[in-house]
Amino acid sequence: MRSQWRDRQNGGHCPPAVGPFFVPEVNLKRILIPLLLLGSAAAQTSTVQRNVKFTLNQDLVRRTVTNGKTTETLVENPKTVLPGDLLREQVTLVNTSDRRVAQLLVNVPVPRGTEFAELTTPNTDRWKVQYSVDGGKAFSASPTRTVTVTENGRSVTRQVPAPPSAYTNVRWTVTNINPDETLKLSFRVKVK
Repeated sequence: MRSQWRDRQNGGHCPPAVGPFFVPEVNLKRILIPLLLLGSAAAQTSTVQRNVKFTLNQDLVRRTVTNGKTTETLVENPKTVLPGDLLREQVTLVNTSDRRVAQLLVNVPVPRGTEFAELTTPNTDRWKVQYSVDGGKAFSASPTRTVTVTENGRSVTRQVPAPPSAYTNVRWTVTNINPDETLKLSFRVKVK
């Protein structure tokens, strides 16, 4: 891994001020529970971990334009990415039990070196999505941030919508997942 990092820096693909973003040569499909915060209570989380399998994949989104039509293809588990590249973060949930599991909280952090770009799994009657701008401490469907502006010579503090690029976490609240059911939830990020 270190030699690839050095080669990448010496190759001049990214200016030193920006710094390269490197996806280590590990199978990201093996990243399970540690990245995800699940359940609404400790007892439920333990049960959920035994009954639901979580898999996180990170894929590079390649866009090509032919005759004015844009086509997207996915490159699974890319080894390296460049600033401006678009990545899909997708978590797959599989209920491995023989009973319905209710009220799952699926919290996926926006990876370091990237910024939130777009949601690709919107709200449905089975799940709702919320975002955090503070590292996952608080979530909202429309996060805000505090800004101070000067109006008529006075400082005024206001709550304004946070830009999506400020999102640090994406969380789905899944009402239920049936036995042997598979759900896929995803969003996209842009490499800084």
